[in-house]
Amino acid sequence: MLKESEWNTINSILVDFYTVDDAKVLASKTLSVLRLLIPFSKGYFIFLDKQKRISKDLSVFLGFDEKAVAKYVETYYDKDYLQYLYSLTSESIVYKDSSILSDDLRTSTEFYQLFLEPAKIPFGAGIVIAKNKDVAAVFNMFRGENLGDFSDKDMYILNILRKHLENMVFNTIQTKNGGNQSENSLLRMAGDCALSERETDVLRLIAEGRSNTYISEQIHVSLSTVKKHVYNIFNKAGVNSRAQLLTTIFTR
Repeated sequence: MLKESEWNTINSILVDFYTVDDAKVLASKTLSVLRLLIPFSKGYFIFLDKQKRISKDLSVFLGFDEKAVAKYVETYYDKDYLQYLYSLTSESIVYKDSSILSDDLRTSTEFYQLFLEPAKIPFGAGIVIAKNKDVAAVFNMFRGENLGDFSDKDMYILNILRKHLENMVFNTIQTKNGGNQSENSLLRMAGDCALSERETDVLRLIAEGRSNTYISEQIHVSLSTVKKHVYNIFNKAGVNSRAQLLTTIFTR
């Protein structure tokens, strides 16, 4: 379904994203970069607190003016039909607005008529990000009539990204709360895969998004030696790309 160039773009995005340890930076990058893969008119990436209220200091809105953001946060968030998904969601899920409710019912809601319709964004899709019944964030994109509803290909891309965004969100939350989940996950993988001390050093730099050339300069070995270490790490971890390696690290 995807071209090789699109897979390469996804891999590059993921390698870049896994180096982010700040929630607001992650939200901003997700909104801006995913437009390269899935065109949309407006969107938001909101983080939720334990009471499922929006953490305004962490959340990012794209394409909405301050008045529209305030209206959503203060009034229409509670009327958003995404609320229906929260109680049903134990793990991260991909959704399309037109699949949550029938069009007749959806377009008759107060949220649609007073928020979406005036903003001329009748179509929405995104990811509710959750783990163990804890809904932590929502990534949502909106389209106008000119772009039309989200396609099967768009939903396929979101499903590819779903677990990755879940990992990133909960890693940034852990970091914000004073934990070091990334380092713990990395060391756990190094032990499980019986990586050498040097391979662990290389793994840590890969997890920071560093290139082979940078790693070569940083640990003072030749580029061919770095490539050999990377090959050994991939082989021991049972992966064939950096994106797969990062997924393996952060899902342990």
